[in-house]
Amino acid sequence: MATASDVLRIARAEVGYDRYDDPERGTKYGRWYEAQVDGPGGYDYGANGVAYCAMFASWVLARAGVPCAGMPGAYCPSIHHSQTLSAAQLQPGDLVLFDWEDDGTDDHIGIVASNDTASKTVRTIEGNTGGGKVLERARAYSTICGGIRPAYDGAQATGGATVIDRALVEKVVNGDYGNDPDRRRNLEARGYDYEAVRLAVNAYLRGESFGAQKPAEARASYTITTPSGVNVREGAGKRYAVRKAYSKGKTVTVTQTQAEGGNLWGKTSDGWFAIEYQGSTYAKKA
Repeated sequence: MATASDVLRIARAEVGYDRYDDPERGTKYGRWYEAQVDGPGGYDYGANGVAYCAMFASWVLARAGVPCAGMPGAYCPSIHHSQTLSAAQLQPGDLVLFDWEDDGTDDHIGIVASNDTASKTVRTIEGNTGGGKVLERARAYSTICGGIRPAYDGAQATGGATVIDRALVEKVVNGDYGNDPDRRRNLEARGYDYEAVRLAVNAYLRGESFGAQKPAEARASYTITTPSGVNVREGAGKRYAVRKAYSKGKTVTVTQTQAEGGNLWGKTSDGWFAIEYQGSTYAKKA
């Protein structure tokens, strides 16, 4: 049985693939999915313009010969029910799903390369990112819906008593496992990673995990003021891919602001844009 290292080796070998450099129709991953999974008469996954992040992950797992709940798949929301891992539990080789719009719908999927619980950031290998490429990316916990662990070494690692799910988190919050240090002993005796449980509980209490209702966000209207307009990106930072642009004079509703590297970013239904960047103001409250 293949290991997580095998999956990451196969995925990294694909980094740099660009759908627009592919000489054939669609993408190599879509064509594979069409031939191996969907077959004739179904949806044309091998067509031009079809999002391929899930098909890339499916292709990698198939090449490695590793089964995984929810895979092969081509549509992220349909993979959602297979998620059993919180962001803090993710390990190299796991699948991770993201919700860009913060609307409860999975938008994107990648393969975890590393997980930094201190900075609450995962590094991933993803298909259909950065303008249609396979790239390594860094993603914040706040964008993560959940994760899935493939069946490495013949065992479905996301099954069993050590899964940190909403039911467990609610029991911890309700005091069913007692208070520390008894809580730590009780959880570890049942095979749970105490630090991962702690992070999951804190995220739940902030409304960031397991479908908990999120706190109401402060909304404000901003008008774009810079003459050249402003790019709208996948995340709060210039390192994220551009989704679209707002022209000067456009007024948008900002649901969240975030400081990043001394700059101020605003979130809209389209993504993130710079309100203030390197000392320049790109938008003002309407």
